[in-house]
Amino acid sequence: MNDFWRFLIGLVKLTLFMGVVALFYAFQAIYNPSIRADVKSAAVTVSVFVVVHVMFMAIYGGYDIGKKSKKNVQNSAFIITWLTDIVTFAWILATTKVITDGSKFLSCVGMLLFSVAAQGILTLCLVRLGFEIYYYATRNSHTLYVVNLDTDQPKMLDNIRNRASQIPGDKVASYTEPWLYEEIEKFDNVFLSDIPTEQRRKLVEYCYGRGKNILFTPEICDIVEVTSEYRMFGDALIFASAKTELTLAERFLKRTFDILGASILLILTLPLFLLSALMIKLDDHGKVFFTQLRATKGGKPFKIYKFRTMIESEATKPMQETDNRVTRAGKILRATRLDELPQFLNILGGSMSLVGPRPEQLVYLHGFDGNYPEYEYRLRVKAGLTGFAQIEGKYNTTNKEKLMLDLMYIQSYSLWLDLKLLLQTVLVMLKEDSTEGF
Repeated sequence: MNDFWRFLIGLVKLTLFMGVVALFYAFQAIYNPSIRADVKSAAVTVSVFVVVHVMFMAIYGGYDIGKKSKKNVQNSAFIITWLTDIVTFAWILATTKVITDGSKFLSCVGMLLFSVAAQGILTLCLVRLGFEIYYYATRNSHTLYVVNLDTDQPKMLDNIRNRASQIPGDKVASYTEPWLYEEIEKFDNVFLSDIPTEQRRKLVEYCYGRGKNILFTPEICDIVEVTSEYRMFGDALIFASAKTELTLAERFLKRTFDILGASILLILTLPLFLLSALMIKLDDHGKVFFTQLRATKGGKPFKIYKFRTMIESEATKPMQETDNRVTRAGKILRATRLDELPQFLNILGGSMSLVGPRPEQLVYLHGFDGNYPEYEYRLRVKAGLTGFAQIEGKYNTTNKEKLMLDLMYIQSYSLWLDLKLLLQTVLVMLKEDSTEGF
């Protein structure tokens, strides 16, 4: 994609950003003369909206057209805008006298709802326009998928073959093909999947030298490298990766964040907590909670709490894509992730964290195939309610992919990252495929 198309997509993003700001201000100014007549008040209101909007973009993404799916970008844009609306509206209430005038207050709330609707329509239209430009700009950009037919994950191979068959011009090839380097010359993008280290190094260097776009599935060494710091050793450049687990200070901050966050969230979700329990009781009159031994830091077992979503006698077996053991109430709880709420009790008790790798059953510590010892690297931190793997993956994401995502979290840990991932968790509830079975 050349600079012209990048400029057009950037223009769409800027128009969307300016449009949601203008719509919020225009609707609020109708019944609020203090922000309409006073230039200073107007400037402050717009500035608050812009600053808060940019902050939420740093958390949920900045209109990542072409990098994420259209639906993901739309959902992120909706959440960014609506959260910004709420925060800025609260600012207006706190700094003006609107709240003391009942009729004006109700009118401003009505205008807030109108602005939300208008912003939603604008977002749908401009995100779609941005993707149409992206699709048009990349219509002649084709991908060569270079795979390892001996060791690559069957699921990954299926995804690659399905995608290549749907896009004319894309092609799948084994890394052992003698004509591979000649074939690379015909493509703009080269996707490398599960290629042995030495062969991948040669392919990456070859593609880089010829200006190809390179995509590849990561190995553990890649996670270590991408999260490393660069340093100078004399006059030589080196990468340093000393982090294998959280420091004492990081553990203290994380525990404090867990206690405060879980306490607040437990109070805020108490109505949902009670409603979920009532749904289960009314559905089949069985036990409200489901408990099971899971592993946390160091492989230490603990009893996890969840709302029961399956028939009591069948609840210990892994979930399948089509599973008639799930109760009627359980389908709702799983789809909305409300079945996870009791884990706030685990977090307050210290066996779990708000953010971290998902706690697996003890029998699956080496992965579900029982033959992946590196899976234990996830146990360097406490198990978590949410995290990279939970947000980016699905229930049936492969063991290797889960490990890569969890190691990215462990190596990149910061208090800001925990807050960011916690806020991003709301996107999981909007993903139709986030609750598929194993």
